[in-house]
Amino acid sequence: MATAISEHRTDLMPEVSTTALPYRHVSTLAVGSLVCGALSWLGAYFEWFLLLPLLGIGLGLAALTRIDRFPDELTGVAVAKVGIGLSAMLGLVCFGWHGYLYFADAPPGYYVITYDVLKPLPGAAADDPPPSARELEGKRVFVKGYMYPGRQTLGIERFTLVPSLTHCQFCMPQIKPTEMVDVKLVHGMKTRFTNRRRGVGGIFHIRSPDDKEPGLLYQIQADYLQ
Repeated sequence: MATAISEHRTDLMPEVSTTALPYRHVSTLAVGSLVCGALSWLGAYFEWFLLLPLLGIGLGLAALTRIDRFPDELTGVAVAKVGIGLSAMLGLVCFGWHGYLYFADAPPGYYVITYDVLKPLPGAAADDPPPSARELEGKRVFVKGYMYPGRQTLGIERFTLVPSLTHCQFCMPQIKPTEMVDVKLVHGMKTRFTNRRRGVGGIFHIRSPDDKEPGLLYQIQADYLQ
């Protein structure tokens, strides 16, 4: 009787499949998205790191696409979604913070501009100022940029302001004409060279071809330097 019960219980036991599930590894793109998202907070302190949120979103979307195409080989959907979420959230915070700092630093009475309003229209010549730049003629503006490296480091009365220093400092022709502003300090002002971003305020002018003092396309006669 005991033997019969034992056999009966054995019959009721479910069959265990011995077939091994295929191994799937976590997508490296998903991991990269998560890392970029986790480090995106650095963009609040260093402008160069503002690329991390954009990179994190791009890697996350690419990871989701590849996982969808190769579901038997890749996993990590949750990792990619977290990376995209972190990148988007921290990216918005960092970009908003830098935007606030940019406009909050502007002195009263100056019209705050960026290099975007100085760019030529699509299809126009590289040295053709757009209408948005022509409207600034003779107005008091405020813009932020970086001093282009020159020979003089102290007692500078004139320098070129560019939007970034990612280009080669020995290859100035690579910079577009509308990305260079000739800053001419007035009222006896002088400054020293620095790698930090500077704020410049003054009267904005567009150089004409028959200008007796040829130079860059744009000029600011600066009476305010930050």
